[in-house]
Amino acid sequence: MTDFLLVGGGIIGLGLAYELSRRGMTVTVVEQGEWGGQASSAAAGMLAPLKEFSQPGPMLELGMKSLELYPDWVEQLEAITGIDVQACKSGLLTVALTEEEAIPLQEKYKRQKASGYAVQWMTGQEMRRVEPLLTEEAKAGIYSPEEGHINNRMLLNALVAACRRLGATLVSGSVVTKMAIEGSQVVGVETTTGPLRAAHTVIASGAWAGIMVDWLGFSVPVRPVRGQVASVSSSGIPLRTVIFGTSGYITPKLDGKIVLGATEDDAGFQRHVTLSGLSRVLDGVMPYVPALHSAAFQQAWAGLRPATADSMPLLGPVPGWQGVSIAGGHFRNGILLSPVTAKVMADYLESGREEPLQPFLPSRFLGSTMSK
Repeated sequence: MTDFLLVGGGIIGLGLAYELSRRGMTVTVVEQGEWGGQASSAAAGMLAPLKEFSQPGPMLELGMKSLELYPDWVEQLEAITGIDVQACKSGLLTVALTEEEAIPLQEKYKRQKASGYAVQWMTGQEMRRVEPLLTEEAKAGIYSPEEGHINNRMLLNALVAACRRLGATLVSGSVVTKMAIEGSQVVGVETTTGPLRAAHTVIASGAWAGIMVDWLGFSVPVRPVRGQVASVSSSGIPLRTVIFGTSGYITPKLDGKIVLGATEDDAGFQRHVTLSGLSRVLDGVMPYVPALHSAAFQQAWAGLRPATADSMPLLGPVPGWQGVSIAGGHFRNGILLSPVTAKVMADYLESGREEPLQPFLPSRFLGSTMSK
């Protein structure tokens, strides 16, 4: 029996497995498919809480804390594995192409500036000094120089390597079929490749987390939202900075690609790329950088992001049960929130203290039907 069993091998499950292993715990991770094959791969790897969270509150605070943790997290991962995860703090531009789009952006800027965050309001001309390839049509926008991005696929590779080097057991290609229960205690899971037992099980299965918690008679509103993403070659298109617009984002990577995204499709558990989705991605970004019209297309892919009813993650124990918790519902912010999720969940699993997890506890959905 292992100390902790993580169900789900995406960025959240692997990040928590890495953190627990670093603290000397025995850890097993079980994944039904490939490591990071769902939401973690359908991402541009942006580290941009000021862009993602428009209003002050717990999500912005969580995102800023995670951004603060990232440099040390990356340094430690790279030291253990020798893998360059291509972390880049190149700044981010949120762009308005019309005067109408600029109005809510300026209100957001005023709130963030008043709160002491590192943001600047820029005219179109000033933004083009930061990013010369930005369209002449840009009217104004927010520049956040402390934000950036990471290569999410290299990050996943590094986490897999680090977990293995720290002694974690990684089991892929194994589907969890039910929870193993003794009384009111979850003692592990049954899988298509045999039983797995642990003192504590953490459900970190992304869009599938709701299904697994349903097995325990507790309903959490987690649903899959398909994200379709594309990449083009950066050859001849020397973008410096991440660009966000109302219809898409453009993320220059250090490995010679530019990642473009992304759709948010209610398509159930269908993961395939559609022509309609790809068209929306490409048409949505080209107005911001005209040079993209001549870019060499590379590939398109999709993954399932776990969305919750209140747009906040689920962190902590499953009500009514012992030995089982959930770490999920990060929607499109799993890459950003992975270091802070790993830390706060590992702290909880070590101490048993739930207070630091407020207001992300699954018990906020106790109005749902629960039975054993």
